[in-house]
Amino acid sequence: MDETSFEHGDGHISDVGMLDLRFAKTPEDLKHIRSISDVGVVLVPDNLAAALSKIKVSDVGTVVRLPSGDNVACHMGQIRMSGEALAGGPEGGVLVVVGQFQITSVPSKIGYREIRVIGQLFAPRGSEAVIGPKLTEMNGQIFYLPTDARMIMGEETISQEFLEYLEDGTTFVVMGELRFDDTVDVPMIRQKIAEIVLMGEIRAPRAVVPILQVITKEKYGEIHAEG
Repeated sequence: MDETSFEHGDGHISDVGMLDLRFAKTPEDLKHIRSISDVGVVLVPDNLAAALSKIKVSDVGTVVRLPSGDNVACHMGQIRMSGEALAGGPEGGVLVVVGQFQITSVPSKIGYREIRVIGQLFAPRGSEAVIGPKLTEMNGQIFYLPTDARMIMGEETISQEFLEYLEDGTTFVVMGELRFDDTVDVPMIRQKIAEIVLMGEIRAPRAVVPILQVITKEKYGEIHAEG
C-alpha cells in the first residue's frame, strides 16, 4: 500500500493509498493542507479530527481516528501475529492494523485494550469469544478459519500431482490468483479441498468449476471457466 505522511508543496494531497497524519500534534500542524482527494485511508489522531473536518476532503475511502499517546501500535500491510503475541500485548494499549491481519493461533486472552482493523482479519475458529469483545473497529471483512488454512496471496497454479501430495480436507484462502490446470479432476478436489474463501480470482477448467463454486463458502472474488 502506497503511503505518505507529508504534504505536497501546493497543499493538495492526492492519489496515495494511505495518508498518515500522526505527525501532527496540534491543529496548526494541519493548516498548510488545503485538500485531500483520492486517498484510500487517512490516519488522524482523535484530538485533530475536528481540524481534519475543516479540510476539503473528497474520494477518501476511510478515515481512521487513533487515540493520542504512545500506547498505540499501528501496523500496515500484511501482518501475522500468534495468539501468544496478542495475549502479551500491553494493557491499555491499542492495536491498529491497516491491511491484512492474520492471527495464527487461538489466543488465551487479548492483552491490548482494543483492536482496530481496516482491511481483512483472519483468525482461527474457536477464537471468536476472545477476539470479539476487543475488536472495537472492524472496517472490512473478518474470517474465522481452520488453523491450518493455506493462504494464497500471489499467483499459483495447482496440478493433480500437487493435490496428491496435499493433506485431505485443506482450506484455501485465495487473495491472489489461483489457477487449476487441466490435469485436475473433480474427485481429487472433493478429497483434498474442504473449503475455499475467495477474495481474489480462480481460473479452472470448465468441468471442475461447479465443484469449486460449491466449496467456495465465502466469495468476494470471481471464478472463471477456461477451455
